Formats: sequence, C-alpha cells, structure tokens
Amino acid sequence: MKPTHLIQLLVLGILWGSSYLFIKVAVEGVDPATLVAGRLAIGSLFLVSMMRVTGLKLNFDRTAWFHIAAMAVVGVVIPQVLIAWSEQHVTSSVASILNATTPFFTFLFAAGVFHTETFSRAKIAGLVVGFAGVGVLTGREILDLATNSAQGQIALLLSSVGYGVAFAYARRYMKGEPLALASGQMLVSTALMIPGMLLFGDVGATHLTLTRVAAWLALGALSSGVAYILYYQLIAAVGATTAAFGTYLIPVVGVFWGWLLLDEAVGPRTILGVALILAGLGIATRIRRRSAPVAQAEPT
Repeated sequence: MKPTHLIQLLVLGILWGSSYLFIKVAVEGVDPATLVAGRLAIGSLFLVSMMRVTGLKLNFDRTAWFHIAAMAVVGVVIPQVLIAWSEQHVTSSVASILNATTPFFTFLFAAGVFHTETFSRAKIAGLVVGFAGVGVLTGREILDLATNSAQGQIALLLSSVGYGVAFAYARRYMKGEPLALASGQMLVSTALMIPGMLLFGDVGATHLTLTRVAAWLALGALSSGVAYILYYQLIAAVGATTAAFGTYLIPVVGVFWGWLLLDEAVGPRTILGVALILAGLGIATRIRRRSAPVAQAEPT
C-alpha cells in the first residue's frame, strides 16, 4: 500500500466515522426516508458538479448500469435507510461500532461468493474475535427482539452485511473511472430513494435547525460525495478487503464524537467491544499482508 492510499483510507475512515454523528443530529428532526433521500440528492449534486468540472461523462453500457444499480440498492439505499432508522433507537457510538463489522462480512462474501479472496485459519480467527466483540457490545439485549434497541442493533448489523456485499461486488464487477462510478451510483440511488421517501417518509413533520441542516449537508457532500470517490479509488488500487479496512477508524471516530458532542456514555463494555472488533480486524489484516498475492490489488 502506497502512502497516498493510506492517507485516503484515513480520510475515508474519518468521513464514515463522522457520518454517525451527522445522522444522529439530523434524524432528530427528519424522518429516516426523507433524510436518506435528501442526503443522496445532495451527494448527487456534488458529484455531478465535480464531473462537470473535470469534463467526465457517464458513458456506461447496459451491463455497467446493471452493476451500478445493484450497488445502489445493496450498498447505498438499504444500508443507509437501516442506519438512519436505527439511530432513532441506539446511540451514534453503538451505530459506529457495529458498522465496523463491515470488513468481516466483506471477507465472507469476497471469499465465499465472489471468490476474489481466500479464507485462512487466521482470517477465520479474526472473524471469531471480531464477532465476539459484537457479542460483548450488544450482550443478551440483542436477543430481546421486542425492544427498539435490539431492533436497532440488528438493523445496523444488516446494514454491515449490505456494505460487505457491496465491497465484494464492487471488487468483482465495478470497473471504470472512480468519479464516474460514484456519480452513477449516487444518481441511481437518488432516483430509487425519492419514491421511497414519498411512500414511507413524513416530509411534513420535518423540523430543521441550523445544526440539523449543517449535518444534512455534511452527510450529502462529504459522506455521500467525497467518501464514494475515495471508495472506488481504493477498491481499484488496493482491492475490496483492504479498502474496507477504512472502517478501522469508524468506531474510534464515532465513539469520540458521540462522547465529545452528544454526551454519550463510554463504559467498559463499549471499550471492550471496540477492542475485540479492532483486534479481529488486526489479525485478519496482518495475515493478509503476509500472504495475499499481489494480483489481488488489480481489478479482475
């Protein structure tokens, strides 16, 4: 990995980690469907503006548009709605920690479905340690499906499944200029989400403040704009699994912002859960760097 790739991973992790703060702030005055639709529309405007500046065009064939649409559904619309809904019931810190499980699901789908990665005993050990961290964080509470908190935690894990599928799918099928891919995916996501907002949203109940507007704009321009450009650049340069390691920073950034700005408690169970998840990722990352073939850094 080149130093520029490491910097991109750090920036991507910070943008993703900060998004849970933005969502928590904005969802207090905007329903999840409307929040996501607005976020995607803002992201689309940002990315299309960037394309006009650089002179790029969306010259994709039918097959490429199919893959872009699949990514939009699995890797954008469904996970973002699940996260926005869940943050009505759980803290931004918990949301950021549970979504740090994305690389584990990326391993599973990249190796088990798309065959762009290979399993090893070390990677399996990393999965076990990481999901032990999820168990510590959620405890028995996640088994009580009648509670909003448990439902929120399950929704967050399902969003991580979606992101994991998307990372692996993009590594296998998404080829092209990163800005164009990100723009196409965001435009399709917006087109899909607007009917969802009209059917399931409650636009009339929206209550905006300056802080909520700022959070909404940041979600669109940064978390759904800049982040997706970095996302595709890294997948093309270093592969899906390594790109997913940007989620290393998600729980650290998310817990920090939640503690600093939202007065969210950080107890021993939270710290232990984060430590185990990061340890699991560390095990998988270290072994991968020793054994991964160089060819995996190139699109296939």
